[in-house]
Amino acid sequence: MLRRLRIYFTGFGLGLIAVYLIFSKSDDRNLDIWTPSQRILEDIRNDSIFQESKALDCYQNCLKLSDDYMKELWTEGKTKSLNPGGDPYRYLISMANDDKRIEAEIEWQKGNSRTLITMRDMRNPIDCNCDQ
Repeated sequence: MLRRLRIYFTGFGLGLIAVYLIFSKSDDRNLDIWTPSQRILEDIRNDSIFQESKALDCYQNCLKLSDDYMKELWTEGKTKSLNPGGDPYRYLISMANDDKRIEAEIEWQKGNSRTLITMRDMRNPIDCNCDQ
């Protein structure tokens, strides 16, 4: 009986060490790529029609957002579903830093590319005339 417990706890301990090493918070690992938020952001990054849209370009110029900031928004932004399970899907992507708090509202119908509804800076409101 003691031998079985020793074998069990040895395996359990090795499993704990493996889980710690896999999920430890190091800068070289991005282990949250399978979360729904990251999948949505990845789909947006890979949607070439969305990335080259006139509305996105207009808002980027109007709000004076650099290409690096836009890349960071589509990589590190927080995602919130505005109508879970709805058709079309609506997402709010937001990101804040020292001087800006950008919110982008995106609509997506299955089978179509994403559409930028609006993008605004909540700290420095600017009226952008980028309607489609």
